[in-house]
Amino acid sequence: MAKPWRQEIELLQSYSKHKTFTFTTSSSSAETAVDIGANFEEVNKISFVVELADAYIAFDEDATTSSMLIPENEGYFDEGVFMADKISIIRSASTNVRIRGIVWGR
Repeated sequence: MAKPWRQEIELLQSYSKHKTFTFTTSSSSAETAVDIGANFEEVNKISFVVELADAYIAFDEDATTSSMLIPENEGYFDEGVFMADKISIIRSASTNVRIRGIVWGR
């Protein structure tokens, strides 16, 4: 009977860098939650959750009220993306928002 261990190829991570992040907004303006350019050449995989209130999220530009809306206690995951500058966040109401996540890239 085969052992339930993963094969080596299944355990290989194709991204050479990763960074976890936690950021809480402090104003009603767009804020940079992650400075990708300071840590990576590019980010290709992302996973995060938004806490405390709804928030608008944008990649490589300042978030606006027309950016991607993530409801409170919901998240986002994507692979095969390209980001080289930043992840920006803006709260959707008067309550400050916290975002927690991880990005992978090189």
